Amino acid sequence: MTKQDFPIRTRRLILRDICADDYDDVHEYATDEAVARFMDWGPNTPEQTRDVIARWLAQQAEIVRLTMNLAIEHADQGKVIGSIRLSYQGGRTADLGYSLHSAYWRQGYMTEAAEALLELGFGTFGLRRIWASCDVRNVGSYGVMEKLGMRREGTLREDIEVKGRWRDTHLYAVLAQEWASRWAI
Repeated sequence: MTKQDFPIRTRRLILRDICADDYDDVHEYATDEAVARFMDWGPNTPEQTRDVIARWLAQQAEIVRLTMNLAIEHADQGKVIGSIRLSYQGGRTADLGYSLHSAYWRQGYMTEAAEALLELGFGTFGLRRIWASCDVRNVGSYGVMEKLGMRREGTLREDIEVKGRWRDTHLYAVLAQEWASRWAI
């Protein structure tokens, strides 16, 4: 993955590398209790947001970039409204993850951003499988996965401890050939 791959423009969004100037926007959604409710992070302190941005900036500087954490910028507003990640796991497989400011939920923004990143993963990077997971209670997140044509491969019972409680996790995935045929009749 190279700098030439970005930004990615969709109808309403710009997916681009995070920059230090994005702190206020990132911290705004990272402190949103509704956003952090089902995540293994947050709500963030100012220090936690600074640390995550520093980590993302360091990843951007890597010669071989195995993880992309991109800002989701609202094109008309020029505001970062979330982030999306594609992380190479080996075997031409990657993990997709995302978070979005709650003020922008239920408007199709995350599906739009994720669709662009899946297209990059399969079309440009030649991945064969992209997977994602979420807390079983996170209906909005797995709704996005289903809109993308990802299928639920299973539910992992009490697989991860998050905020002092064992979480059940849905696992979703889509294969390259499924992605390529999603518009076929």
